[in-house]
Parts: sequence; C-alpha cells; structure tokens
Amino acid sequence: MAQDVFVSGSRYQALSDASVGLSDCWSVFGNQAGLAGIQRPTVGGSFQNRFLVNELSTRSGLIVYPIQSSVFAFSLSQFGQIPFRQGKYGLAFARKVTPKLNFGLQFNGYRLFLSEENRSVSSFGAELGAQYLFTDRFVVGFHVMNPYRTGVKLSSGTFRYPSRINIGSFYRLSDLFNLTTELENDFEDHFIMKTGIEYCILEKLFLRAGVAGKPYQLSGGIGFQVKRLTLDLATVYNQYLGNSPSVSFQYQF
Repeated sequence: MAQDVFVSGSRYQALSDASVGLSDCWSVFGNQAGLAGIQRPTVGGSFQNRFLVNELSTRSGLIVYPIQSSVFAFSLSQFGQIPFRQGKYGLAFARKVTPKLNFGLQFNGYRLFLSEENRSVSSFGAELGAQYLFTDRFVVGFHVMNPYRTGVKLSSGTFRYPSRINIGSFYRLSDLFNLTTELENDFEDHFIMKTGIEYCILEKLFLRAGVAGKPYQLSGGIGFQVKRLTLDLATVYNQYLGNSPSVSFQYQF
C-alpha cells in the first residue's frame, strides 16, 4: 500500500488522523467537505520530522478563502529532499449543499523529482468528500482519494500515489470532550481503524490522543489558541520506526 507522506496539521496527527468528520482549515488535507464551515480567510503551515529523519520531513502550507456560500482553498506540500523529493499542489472547493450536508472537491497536481534520472515527472489526481450533520454534536463523513490509482512510470517500475476511501464520525461527547473515529481502506484488503479524543483542559487549551493500526501507532499532542492564532504540537509513535514530531499553525483574518 502506498503511504501518504503529505500529512495534515498537528491537530489531526495527534488524533491519529481520524479527520473525516472534522471541520477546519486542515480539512484541505483531510476531508475537503469540512472546509464548508469556514467563515474567515485563513492561512496555515505545518512541519513534520518523520521518524526524526530530516530526509523524510514534510512541509505544508494552505490558504482558505470563503466567498459568499462557497469556500476555496489552495494547498501545497513537499516531502523529502534531493535525491528523492515529492510535491503536491491542491485546489479545493467546498460548500453547504443544505444546512445539514457539506460537499467538497479537490484537484491535485503531483510532482516527483528524480535526481538519479535527472528529471521530474508530473501526475494529476482528485479527491471528493461529504459530511452529514445529524446534529450540531454528531457528524458523519465520507472521503475518497485517487480512486483510479494515480501513478507515474519510472525506469524501475510504476510509482503510485495513495488511493483510499475513508468513512468516519465526529462526536462532541460534552463541552469538554470530542471523539473522532475513522475506517480507512486502500481499495484492496488493507483496513486501518483510527480513533482520537480531544479534551479541553482550559479555555483555548486542548489535550489530544489517538490510536491506529495496523501498523499500530499511538499519537498525542497539545493545542492552544491566542486570539485568532492557533498553535498545535503533536507526535506519532510507530511501533517499528519510532516518533514523528510535528508542529503547525493557523491564523484567521
């Protein structure tokens, strides 16, 4: 199964990336339908040091801009360093179809840099998502990425970008606790169950934890808000490869 190296913000990472039911600017890397609830222009950025190896780090940025009843977003992400580096660029659109139904669509451009072959190759993909708000406390989400198995041909074979389908939920258990769940499938026989919990310690201060498998991963993090600025820290622990710390921010204008 191809692994998605274009990670989302640290809030999602801390929740084991169980994000299909969430709604904020980082939905541009999760379920684009979640962008429909954004009411202010927002910018954000993130950095993850995967397994504490600089050559496996990911840098991402985004801009979200609501226009009347629609929301548009542009995102970019870069993984790795020379001699092997990947880039992803996304243009997303989201809107509320009804008061209870959100819809999102994103077109992606991929670029793979191959210094050994002295060239770069490009490819294109798409993502589609929806969210249904049963109540203001319970949301079910659906998301599909690259169902036609986007890939590029190399001299050593075919390199394929991740293809997956996700279904999950967000449940506000109380004013202090949020629960997220998600089931992911790669269109074959590989399933991953993810669960995350978010606890509001104090106003504008959050603790988060998550678990996913297989491979089994534990995650945790903290987030806090200062006026219109939100900062998040997280780490993901893989049972075989160790820790992947990350940091992200978002600012609403």
